[in-house]
Amino acid sequence: MSGGLRRYEFSEKLAEMLGESRRDLRFRVTMMVSAGVVKPGPRGRGSPLATPAYGSNLLVGAMAAPQQVHTIEAIRCYWELEPAAIASEMTTPGIILGLSTEHTKIDISTTLPIPFTRLRFGECLTQLLELASSKSTCGGLASELFGIWVSRGYPVAGLQIGVWSKGRRSVITQRFELSEGERPPSWLDPSRNGIADPGLLHTVFLPASKLIEIGMLTTSEKKKNPMLNLGPKIAKFTDLVNLVRQGRYRIQWEKLLLTLIEVQTWANKVGTQDSRLVEITDFGSNPGNLRMFTYVPGHLLPAAPLVVALHGCTQTAAAYDLGTGWSELADRFGFALLLPQQHWTNNPLRCFNWFRPEDTVRDSGEPSSIRQMIEWMSVNHDLDRRCVYVTGLSSGAAMTSVMLAAYPDVFAGGAIVSGVPYHSANGLQEAFESIFMGVCRSGSDWGDRIRAASSHQGPWPGVSVWHGDEDTSVAPVNAEESIKQWADVHGLPLNPSIENEIDGYPHRVWQGPRGENLLESYTIVGMSHGQPLDMSGGEYSCGTVGPFFNDVGISSTYRIAEFWNLPETLSKRQSRTKSQEVTIMGQTGERTFNVVPVLNPTPSDTNTSSEQTNIVEEVSADSAGVEGGNPKSGGIPLGIDVQKIITKSFEMAGLLKQSEDNPTGSGSVGKSAPLGIDIQGIISESLKAAGVLAESSSKTPPSESLSPETGQVGESVWQGEGWELISNRSGRAQGEPLLFGYASSGNDCEVGNKIRSISREVSLGDHPTLSYIRRLKLNAAANDHTRARFSVLVDDLAVDEVSAVGMEHTEGEWMQRSGIDLTPFANRTVKLTFQVAAHSNVCNEVFAKAWVDRIHVRDVS
Repeated sequence: MSGGLRRYEFSEKLAEMLGESRRDLRFRVTMMVSAGVVKPGPRGRGSPLATPAYGSNLLVGAMAAPQQVHTIEAIRCYWELEPAAIASEMTTPGIILGLSTEHTKIDISTTLPIPFTRLRFGECLTQLLELASSKSTCGGLASELFGIWVSRGYPVAGLQIGVWSKGRRSVITQRFELSEGERPPSWLDPSRNGIADPGLLHTVFLPASKLIEIGMLTTSEKKKNPMLNLGPKIAKFTDLVNLVRQGRYRIQWEKLLLTLIEVQTWANKVGTQDSRLVEITDFGSNPGNLRMFTYVPGHLLPAAPLVVALHGCTQTAAAYDLGTGWSELADRFGFALLLPQQHWTNNPLRCFNWFRPEDTVRDSGEPSSIRQMIEWMSVNHDLDRRCVYVTGLSSGAAMTSVMLAAYPDVFAGGAIVSGVPYHSANGLQEAFESIFMGVCRSGSDWGDRIRAASSHQGPWPGVSVWHGDEDTSVAPVNAEESIKQWADVHGLPLNPSIENEIDGYPHRVWQGPRGENLLESYTIVGMSHGQPLDMSGGEYSCGTVGPFFNDVGISSTYRIAEFWNLPETLSKRQSRTKSQEVTIMGQTGERTFNVVPVLNPTPSDTNTSSEQTNIVEEVSADSAGVEGGNPKSGGIPLGIDVQKIITKSFEMAGLLKQSEDNPTGSGSVGKSAPLGIDIQGIISESLKAAGVLAESSSKTPPSESLSPETGQVGESVWQGEGWELISNRSGRAQGEPLLFGYASSGNDCEVGNKIRSISREVSLGDHPTLSYIRRLKLNAAANDHTRARFSVLVDDLAVDEVSAVGMEHTEGEWMQRSGIDLTPFANRTVKLTFQVAAHSNVCNEVFAKAWVDRIHVRDVS
């Protein structure tokens, strides 16, 4: 289809593509010119060229305005829609009780050079049409963009983008909504004769293929500087070849690129399969713009080791894991696995940038991102910081050399598979020389480069070096140079301590003064570039054969794990865990009797480490807390007199007779028991033993009752807005008010996110837990994108939450939440916050109401 149409021709063609009448589009263009949205110009065939900006204005007007008369207001309203965060909130109607598994930020990074999260909807649409107008960039757009949609019933628009997440290709939506203080367009504003609930007004969807066709009809104002799009599938390898066609290493480079096509094709197939990996998106500032994938076995032992595995060029974390079999060994040996993944935007071949100065030094670029990932894994999975290892293939092996040099204090060992020494190149041209020819230096020169990379003085990580002697992608001499480098760092001679054969291949070992293996080398005779595998099905077998994963009868993955003593480490940890098992069980049993009891306990209620939800049988918020007893009494769980209820039951059954001296029926005095058996005493003791009735206040766990009205804890009081204290309730003990919070959006067309919070400071002990009771009414049923939420936060981090999108959620009875673990905040003073939030995009009310009572922080140790 030819491009470069003029405005007149463009509007005619657009009408045909959208299924609209030509007259309709002409009228909208006339309105755009009259309102100054676009500059005037000659009409007909002499009109100016249609630019992407012109096309996006007309497209928004046609998609968003339900009638012609609304065209200009639709353009001005929808063009200015601001990007909404696609992170902790649901994107489809539903209710989530408790913290969502999607509470972490979603990674929207793509190869498209558009900062979606920083641009308004109209700006994003213009840039998409810019990409579509160029043949060199429309291919990448077709593979990344799924489509765009605009709702006429409420001012919300979306870009649907294809991304990789957890080993699957899926579509996520970058929403755009009204900014704070803006009003909906006139047809949705009752104050301007609009209708807040327009009924049949619908959402208009434009698929990516249609958008690209429209973009190809426009003429970019940037045509003089077309952008080379290498694309996520590396479709234009010839363009890359041309970058070095006149270079010294042309033949090697072209051969490598052809091989990488096969690797990329295989990696794409792997990407369509189910992956065992989980992606983590919020692990730090990520200065290197890398992606983080992890695998943690279900049986992970305390203080387990961590293996960091770095993929090669054009590979993915999932493809590298499948090829090497590292997650298989993680299941067998009980270690955690971290697999960083490169972005295409960082490197068009998705190689780690081991040759760029900013990505080869400590606390900078890609090494810093990987270091942040390691820290996240260590903290969140309680790993042994003394047992962190790193390995990689090809460019991942080169980055392994970087990590071992930049962070020798972090790693206990490393393995370089078909890689190069640290600091063998400074820039792209030197990188070509290093991989294709190899750079030879003295051992001391190589060693000085590592010693200069950090202030570390030793001990140094042990290193395993692997290389095929027929590797034409990375010269085999690089393995010998890596050996020289690490032998010098360890102060070892070049002659090995041991020379033998393992699985038929030459194996060399350099040992320290105490006989420990500090450095080893495998030369895989006859093997080209790649990772050695043993697929015989024996004990050492793991991984999958594919491009750069070679079945040569020796498992590099298993042998590297063996070099790091991971099998032996597993055995020691299992033995230590078994020896501690009896003590741990004893502590758990003792702790169970100290838990503040809950109503109608289930077997899971005795586990103090898990959150619990129980229904507290009270009728309404106005009668909350009316129990005929002190709710804070140590002997009355949740304010309910268990003894009194049972006594009344026995009286009604005729098993107990009420004495005239005690007509109230309270207590045990005055009760005539059959056969002189103290039934109440037996029941009381049974309840105490079961943990349903606390023996005395002195035997309950340390507890801080956070009364809303008084500052009982650290003299701190509740502070915030949108919340109030309800204290004058029938039958309620004085000084026992409850908290009531109310957030509303959409009233009087005041749309947007409305948040109301109340907070106070709380000092926590060694093993703190939180409990409270609540009633909620969340009304978010205005449309698919209206939201209401209730959250409990500690130092602004959510620990409990209920979310509603496009639906209503009402808790008709008081719900108890108990055993909420606050251990991550132990031994410090924190800010405890209760929060309600509502978000409406139309002139209909969306609200969140919450009643909160009996807030307790306990130390369960």
